[in-house]
Amino acid sequence: MIIITGTMEVAPGNEDKAKENFALAAEGAKSERGCIEYRFWQSVSQPNLFRVYEEWEDKGCLKEHSEHPNFKAHGERMAPLGVTNRKLKLIEPDRIKDLAI
Repeated sequence: MIIITGTMEVAPGNEDKAKENFALAAEGAKSERGCIEYRFWQSVSQPNLFRVYEEWEDKGCLKEHSEHPNFKAHGERMAPLGVTNRKLKLIEPDRIKDLAI
């Protein structure tokens, strides 16, 4: 499994449009091969900050996603919104264990 997680900001005033764009991106990604999870959240304390979380079956699926028309369209929709401070991490866990709390 491959995990992508991180944050990005949009220019103040573009929050609603960013939420619409993320919803479209999530809808598209969930139909792609190998997408396990694709979510985003808007910060309550800093409304122009968004957190992204994705899970993909493997690197091949993630590569296909990065070349998919949905991904490219999302980038085009986000470009005019003043995206800054993009901080994304790729995590390749070698072991995932359920917690029994």
